[in-house]
Amino acid sequence: MASMAGMQMEEITSKEVSFTKVLVLSVIFHGVVLIGIPVLTRVVWNPSKFQRPKTFQLVSAPLPLPATPVRKVPVNTDAPKQRMPRQESVPQPSPVPSPKPVVKKEKTPAKQEEAARPIEENLDELASILDEMPVPAQVSAVGDFKYHWYLQNVSQKIERYWNPSTENRQVKVIVSFTIFADGTISDPSVSGSSGNSSLDNLGVRAVKLAAPFGKLPPGFAGDRLELNLTLIPTRK
Repeated sequence: MASMAGMQMEEITSKEVSFTKVLVLSVIFHGVVLIGIPVLTRVVWNPSKFQRPKTFQLVSAPLPLPATPVRKVPVNTDAPKQRMPRQESVPQPSPVPSPKPVVKKEKTPAKQEEAARPIEENLDELASILDEMPVPAQVSAVGDFKYHWYLQNVSQKIERYWNPSTENRQVKVIVSFTIFADGTISDPSVSGSSGNSSLDNLGVRAVKLAAPFGKLPPGFAGDRLELNLTLIPTRK
């Protein structure tokens, strides 16, 4: 029994020794593989960098041209002299006389006066016709009033509403009214009757429809303007 126990102990001891050796050898081997080989490789192997070879561009030089020989031409000194041709005189043309300038005859003042006479006569005739035509509405101010353009605007505005049904230039209606500073008017009244009440009413109606008028001119000193309106029954 003692001998068998001793043999078992020896086997166990031998197994532990062999396992320890294997473990040590394995550690050494892995250390050499993982550390030693890379270190030796870095120390021993030194790769050379690739360098691009230098290139040169070949330039072809032009070949020199062969020199051409100069040929000498013999000159004959005994050659006869050439005669130069004589220049013949060219006859010059005789000068042509310049034409005389044509002088335009201007119209005499007598002809110009004769041409202007018909125009003047026509203008005079037209002015006389206009003077004969009666003005449908004519406004006159009571007192001194120098702003004629204002009176003309008033009469033109009243003419738009003066539309009598008949035409009788022998009669007239006189309507009196007052324009205040702001352009409003007083109640118009007939100061001169035409003898026809219908025409008188149409005259008063035309003034009322045309009002209010523009404000009185700034240079006018008064605050109101009294007017007399003359209306003639004419057709437009």
